[in-house]
Amino acid sequence: MLAVGADSGPEVEAAYPLSSPTDLTPASDATLASALTHRGVKEGGAKEEVEKEQEKGPYFDASMVPIETAYLGKTATLTCIVHAVRSDKSVTWLRGRDLRILTVGRYTYTTDLRFQALHQEASSEWMLRIKSVQLRDQGNYECQITTRPVRTFTVFLKVVEPWVEILGAPDIYVNRASMINLTCIVHHAPYPPEAITWYHDNKSIGYTSPRGGVSMVEERAETTTSFLLLQNARPSDTGTFKCHPHGMTPATANLHVLSGEQQQAIQSSVSEVNLSFVVFIPTVLVTIALSG
Repeated sequence: MLAVGADSGPEVEAAYPLSSPTDLTPASDATLASALTHRGVKEGGAKEEVEKEQEKGPYFDASMVPIETAYLGKTATLTCIVHAVRSDKSVTWLRGRDLRILTVGRYTYTTDLRFQALHQEASSEWMLRIKSVQLRDQGNYECQITTRPVRTFTVFLKVVEPWVEILGAPDIYVNRASMINLTCIVHHAPYPPEAITWYHDNKSIGYTSPRGGVSMVEERAETTTSFLLLQNARPSDTGTFKCHPHGMTPATANLHVLSGEQQQAIQSSVSEVNLSFVVFIPTVLVTIALSG
């Protein structure tokens, strides 16, 4: 069988030997146009079929959010919602900074035991769990679907550190003989601290302190709060107070106990500042007050 090729079309096979190239009847322009048109329609239809097939393939849920927040030391769970998945190995989690594969389907592919793949059969949720979250875990994580081309949804994991503050710090002013109320708040702790210790000039304060009149109240929840109450403020209470939750960096505040003369002096200085902030505007006089 002899094959004769043409530059403008597909190869044509002859069922018998040809005596000369002229024995092959050339195709007319109309025939070629018809063949090319048929070929174009066929290729166009195939392209549409491919596009339809891709539309039927797995896709991400529109409700997914690109940012997740986790507390240092706690467990973070990143959720990827994928519909129309055909295989348990169709969804993969990767770490963005080094593109390391963490999970494939329901299997974990990293030696870091803090990472775990979670997926229930027939569920559209593919989760990546990270236990004992560390600061270095912060960054992008990619959920990929093994389609052609590969589809990717990126989630940024934000790791929040616990921190401690004393309300009103760094300087707190109270009047002599008044009640001192110092409030310490522990933010974003993975769990409530075992204990919170108060210090005055590096000496611990407790119910049995020689000063007397000491009360402490704690509220333990997602945010832990400790109140230090000191009755009948006196000049000896002036100094640095420290709130130290166990295992965390303490917070400090400088307490100033004012006598009657000091209070009047502060009020006088504030009044002078108020007068200096008088702004003249045509037909309008505006006074900016710094205190009540």
